Amino acid sequence: MFNLPKRTQIKKNIYKKAIYEKFPKELSGSKKEAFDKEIKKITVIGEISESSVNIKATEDVRTIFVVLIELKTKDFSNHNISHISRLFGQQILIVLNFCKEYRLAIYETKLLLGDWKNEDEISISLQGLDLSSVWENLVAQVADITIEEGNSLVDQIDKESKKEKLRQLIKATEKKARKEQQAKKKIELFQQIKTYKKELEDI
Repeated sequence: MFNLPKRTQIKKNIYKKAIYEKFPKELSGSKKEAFDKEIKKITVIGEISESSVNIKATEDVRTIFVVLIELKTKDFSNHNISHISRLFGQQILIVLNFCKEYRLAIYETKLLLGDWKNEDEISISLQGLDLSSVWENLVAQVADITIEEGNSLVDQIDKESKKEKLRQLIKATEKKARKEQQAKKKIELFQQIKTYKKELEDI
């Protein structure tokens, strides 16, 4: 599945009860109900380690688990997926599944999501001289980012987050400017858009 090497492939069910016990405060009452409404089944389908792929482990990354999460709805909460990431206490690559569509997700400082695709369009590529670099490359694949020279993975994620926030601000301000009737206010909004675009260029 997803071109994972055969030696990495396993099948281990993770029961939702274990997650409720791990996070009794975060997943209680209505939050627990919401989690149950969104998450259908959780299965570990891959274990990427030094013994399974012959790639050297590092102090920071000993194992990368691949976890399949079958969803009851496409409209899921990022918090619920993040809780599952935290349950393992190790690096995990998540494959979200709803009906016949799949979406990669990975947690590195925050939850990063790929696009919805068909199963045959998703290929998990293990690249790197050690498991730390394999992890970084998986994060880059999911988030569709290129780690620029001189930047750490965390630096690059932060940079991409700032870019996305500015793009959203530009989009929202442009929409507001189109609706604005007062000429003076319209000019102010266009000036603000210009400022946002300059900040985006400078990142």
